[in-house]
Amino acid sequence: MSRNSIVRVAHRGASAQYPENTLLAFGKAIEQGVDVLEIDIHRTADHELIVMHDSTLERTTNGHGNIHDHILQEIRALDAGQGEKVPLLKEVIQLARESQVRLYVEIKGATEPEELAIAEGVIQMLEATDFLSQTIVTSFSSKALLRAKALNPEVSTMLDPSPQDGSLTPRQICAQALAAGANCVSYDFHLLTPEIAKECQLTGLALWPWAPDEAEDIRKVLSLDVQGLMTNRPDTLNEVLHDLTI
Repeated sequence: MSRNSIVRVAHRGASAQYPENTLLAFGKAIEQGVDVLEIDIHRTADHELIVMHDSTLERTTNGHGNIHDHILQEIRALDAGQGEKVPLLKEVIQLARESQVRLYVEIKGATEPEELAIAEGVIQMLEATDFLSQTIVTSFSSKALLRAKALNPEVSTMLDPSPQDGSLTPRQICAQALAAGANCVSYDFHLLTPEIAKECQLTGLALWPWAPDEAEDIRKVLSLDVQGLMTNRPDTLNEVLHDLTI
């Protein structure tokens, strides 16, 4: 297997070792060697796009409450871990541009209207910064992806099919992605089967599972001939890829 045959995606940065979704975690992932940074986007009370996974502040910062109830100034005053601030989407775009890596932007939001508003804001930001062609937009919400596509049909999109509990057949997974206009499928590696990988391949959909961190799990996922792999440990992924090429 060639090192270049797999798209290496840092899930929230090098987030197993550094505070997730921070410029520190993204910078360390770039140092370790990745092709794409995966980030999560929420919107503040004053409609600024910030990088954070949860819709609430407690788990990853020293703040409390819902993101959409706080203005940017309040959120930027928080500690996101090791003294890091919560980044803005435009800051991560700038880092990606300077580092010549791509972005994988997940639309979050606590409600459907919020998801749609974030989708609109993300497309507007990617167009304004001329980074649309370097970005894949993803979501668990097919409506959010369809809104993004309606705003700019050239955007590349990826769907996380729902539910991810093992109940979907391989065809149902692919059908959801196709209905959302997506060209790629994201899926929990714990639930991944050879049948799912094959159906994606035969349907013409790329498959980027998330997020194995242990070397043994990474090897198992790579054995299914996936096109990309998201991990919280880019260093371990690179070690496995190196071992597979020697």
